[in-house]
Amino acid sequence: MKKSLIALAVLGAFSATASAQSSVTIYGIIDGGVQWTEGGVNRGGTTALNPPNWQQESKFGVESGFQSGSRFGLRGSEALGGGLNAIFTLEGGYSQDTGASGQGGLLFGRQAFLGLQGGWGTVAFGRMATPASGTGSFNQWGGIDPFDTGFGIFGLQATFVSQAAQRWDNSILYSSPTWSGFKLGAQYSFNVAGQETAPQGSNITGWNVTGSWAGGPVTVAASYEVIQYSDVGVNQKALAGNPDTKLFSIGGTFDIKFVKFHLAYADQKAVTTFYNSAGNPANVPNSGFFLPTVGNYDNTAYMGGVTVPLFGGALLASYQASDADNINTLTYQFEPDYNVWGVGYTYPLSRRTNIYVGYGQRQWDGRIAAVGGTPAQAATLSQASQFFDASQFALGIRHLF
Repeated sequence: MKKSLIALAVLGAFSATASAQSSVTIYGIIDGGVQWTEGGVNRGGTTALNPPNWQQESKFGVESGFQSGSRFGLRGSEALGGGLNAIFTLEGGYSQDTGASGQGGLLFGRQAFLGLQGGWGTVAFGRMATPASGTGSFNQWGGIDPFDTGFGIFGLQATFVSQAAQRWDNSILYSSPTWSGFKLGAQYSFNVAGQETAPQGSNITGWNVTGSWAGGPVTVAASYEVIQYSDVGVNQKALAGNPDTKLFSIGGTFDIKFVKFHLAYADQKAVTTFYNSAGNPANVPNSGFFLPTVGNYDNTAYMGGVTVPLFGGALLASYQASDADNINTLTYQFEPDYNVWGVGYTYPLSRRTNIYVGYGQRQWDGRIAAVGGTPAQAATLSQASQFFDASQFALGIRHLF
């Protein structure tokens, strides 16, 4: 009997030690409320360039994920000894209003990675958001945007392509520890969307390098990202042979306690319709509009904003401008310039629950015209602003668990 008790005690001690060395955490966000949106709707069929059928229409109802995308995840780690840990994260997005899966129905569409972590940093493999994306476990752009790349049509993702929740499949990522306020992240994807195919040149590859620094009242982040399209030939993918998309963005904040100032700038080369198929900005970010005959365009974007502590919560506001080069094709001239502004307020009910309200607009300031067309066609295309303009209001609650 005494030997049995001793054996049970030893086994219990061993189990407790193993449990202490490994852990799995369930976490997530539930975000929902009422939302009103007004924007362009094509009532004339599937033809994109048919402005007489573009109408401003609105909808009102219960929606999910205005401040932050609703999500459910598992995060785990195991101590391997010598300061080394095995880590993993599995995270899926969903719509709180319907229960449907997000990210095109992927089970773990937001993140699915495993890796090793030590004093030298973290190496991870799988589907991950880029360090510049504004989301994910390795995000270095948190707080640069007063809306933290949320809040519908008027977060930073409205004009900054890299910060539009870019998630890459088949990735290898390195994230450094913080050295005197400085942090570095680098990522490479063998095929950014979907499984790799043979030959290797048939894949759409990408790489991103992001650095950030925080010290005193100042925070700065900068990133450079390149998307390299597949070769023309066997198993070629969308935009095969297209020029590389090159995205540079830099931003920062200056916090003087009673107000925090936010600034950001992006230089974006060969922005393409690829982002429409990837669920990210198209030729006109977040409008859902694209021209099949337009391959790419260059664009610069600017953002200025403030966060003001107010009545126990925070008042948020920003203005963005997108300035694109004129695109000339055999059929159209297209210049997707527009302005975006928004204002919001968040108030914490507890450490994990807050309420929010927000209103913003996207205003078309560009041009579209038919090359060699008749005056009537030009007049018809000038109605394009009816499609690009949009307004949005939301009132909701967000809970973190």
